[in-house]
Amino acid sequence: MEPLPPSTRWVIVGAGFAGAAPAWALGRAGLGPGVILEQEFSYGVYASGRNAALLRLAEADPILLPLALRSFDRIRAFDRATAEPLFSETGGLTLAGRESAAKLEAERDALQDGGLMTFLLPASDARERFPLLSSVDFHLALWCPREGVVDIHALLTRYIQLARKSGFTLVTECSAEDLLIEAGRVTGVRTNRGEIRADGVIDASGAWAGRLGRAANPLPLRPLRRHLFVSGPPAADITNLPFIWVEDAGFYFRPEGDGLLFSPCDETHVAPGPAATDPAAAELLAEKLTRHAPDFADLPLKRSWACLRTFAPDRKPVIGPDPDRAGLFHVSGLGGFGMTTSAAIGELAATLLAGRTPDWIDLARVLPRRLLSMP
Repeated sequence: MEPLPPSTRWVIVGAGFAGAAPAWALGRAGLGPGVILEQEFSYGVYASGRNAALLRLAEADPILLPLALRSFDRIRAFDRATAEPLFSETGGLTLAGRESAAKLEAERDALQDGGLMTFLLPASDARERFPLLSSVDFHLALWCPREGVVDIHALLTRYIQLARKSGFTLVTECSAEDLLIEAGRVTGVRTNRGEIRADGVIDASGAWAGRLGRAANPLPLRPLRRHLFVSGPPAADITNLPFIWVEDAGFYFRPEGDGLLFSPCDETHVAPGPAATDPAAAELLAEKLTRHAPDFADLPLKRSWACLRTFAPDRKPVIGPDPDRAGLFHVSGLGGFGMTTSAAIGELAATLLAGRTPDWIDLARVLPRRLLSMP
């Protein structure tokens, strides 16, 4: 284990994407050094290493879209700079039924206004291009050729490696127990391995976020469990298949090995910690497939797992200084978009920590102080 230094400039609690990307961005801006504390034996044990690895850009939300597009450019630059590919540009399809077709058309227009070119395909054209969709119930598809699948472990490792080169240290098996506070300001962290003083503390602890130093008044963040399943091989060819998001039915799938990776997009509020699987999620997936994609309903499920996705009440990221504790900064509430937006989240955090105001995002919609008026 890395030794715990007595002091540093930044202490970052959590070594998932929410912690590793700000460390990378701070180091890149010459704002190190710092220490990343990870309570587990390695980084990426929870949501950052257990998600579906989808880099989904077709999100018309005015906060998430600029974050995703900005991050996409950085991730592609990482991809070009490494020997092993980080990103596979498979493309992505969002499918909608007849009742939702107008909404999908409006999303296409909003995406184009936001700088992302997408294309609408009638169901017949999408099925001709991707025969595996023959039994999937939909009327219209939104095709985004720039979307794809990321090697999440390689990307997270890249952030950690670059942060280390710029003066950050990763300390594993070290959990933050409470804040050190002097004269009303956060001055460090007490851990299970001793105290470490710092100019600032960044709470990037995922499902545990919003509680550090706020035991009596935690931020309203909720960890929600979601399941993933890998099936046996389908009858149709999955070569060159994009990832498919079935909007109305609430499930998605993509190729994984010779089978398909599915999620029923389930959400159950559970306490922070390792996420045990629930048999009810498999039943939910079977029900959705039977109704909306019957060719997949009988595929055997070879393995499954769950992870926790943490959200603020408005499902926007929480980035910025704590509204009550000077010296405490939050990077949390990244839900299902943490990997996709990671680089931009890191840069936004570094900009704010440097005392500057970004001009490319509506800052009021991500700052933690907005949460004080939410249940």
